[in-house]
Amino acid sequence: MPFRVSESRTRAENRRRRERAAARTTVLLLALVACSSGSQKNEAPSGAAPGARVLLPNEHVEIPGGEFLSGSRASSSGRRPAVEPREHPVQLGPFEIDRLPYPNDPGSTPLTGIDRQRAARLCAERKQRLCTELEWERACRGPDHSPYATGDSWKKDCEKSPELCRSGFDVLRMSTIREWTASAIGNPALPGHSAVRGAPTDAKAEERRCGLRRAEKNSAGANDLGFRCCQGPPNAVIVTEPSAGETYRKLTLSRARLASLLKSSPQTQDFAAEATFFREPEAAHTVVDRGPGQRKGFRFTVKPLIWKPVPGAEFLVLTARSGKDTSLVAVYHVMGEDDYSLASSFVMKKEPGPIALAYTPDIRPRLHFSNCWGCLGETGKILYREPDRAVILQP
Repeated sequence: MPFRVSESRTRAENRRRRERAAARTTVLLLALVACSSGSQKNEAPSGAAPGARVLLPNEHVEIPGGEFLSGSRASSSGRRPAVEPREHPVQLGPFEIDRLPYPNDPGSTPLTGIDRQRAARLCAERKQRLCTELEWERACRGPDHSPYATGDSWKKDCEKSPELCRSGFDVLRMSTIREWTASAIGNPALPGHSAVRGAPTDAKAEERRCGLRRAEKNSAGANDLGFRCCQGPPNAVIVTEPSAGETYRKLTLSRARLASLLKSSPQTQDFAAEATFFREPEAAHTVVDRGPGQRKGFRFTVKPLIWKPVPGAEFLVLTARSGKDTSLVAVYHVMGEDDYSLASSFVMKKEPGPIALAYTPDIRPRLHFSNCWGCLGETGKILYREPDRAVILQP
């Protein structure tokens, strides 16, 4: 019995010691948690999106060097070709960019309403510099070369909560305001202008593209015009300003390429299988000879034309026949090298053609098509409409 009693007491004392040790451990853990929560300034605020965190002042994002797609697709809604180059690859070196517009402080609203010179000076006071416009665009597009900071489309929630609007590189508030850049506009018609990136606060979704580019006087200031700063050696690559170039240029396309172009759009795909070009120059002469023969200073062709109505805008215009008695006119945006997207088309049933294009280099914004020049017949105009459209009209 004494042994059993002693054993029972020992077990009880051991149990009490374990309980006291466990209690001390619990108190210590609670103290550590309390200390950690008190010092953790990056913890998500109440009601924040999952994965969100409180931002710290003066955060920077390292953008790696590499190639990205700069510019805008020719068919992008709201594109202004005179200042927005067509989409093309650009190589940049690494740099750092402020996570937020100046003052790069999540507790402050972006500083706006100042001219470009003061914006550059404020960056310099922090031993930084204004970002070049291509650095800004690279940070906006992210590693996937997205057209919008938010991906393939603009998320309207970014307008309500700009600080939650993140690019693929985790740069914030891009395209929620306009921002000065260090890049001057190289167009001689716009002296004293610099490139502004981003969009006004009340802009439509299509105006919030990363490739959107506008010219602004260096002395301008507006309550939606701010800036952000960058660090590291500035990238020397600049935007090549769109130029007018030759108004019209004949192009040779194969019949197979004609068929693939027509097949690429629902509006013309039914005419692809039997499509063929008219014979050059005989068909063009036929169109003129059907009328009084007065060319009126125009040139005539049934070959495809590359048409540049204004600087930066480029279209492919062609006429063709499908089967025995259907003719058509089609206009395509030039997207890249041998890359086209249908802009407008006009189909003439029970019309075997030929259909010729009539043009003169002195008239940039329009050209004509006809099956009988100067007489009654199928005829019309192909017109350029700002900001970046081509339409086909009949009288």
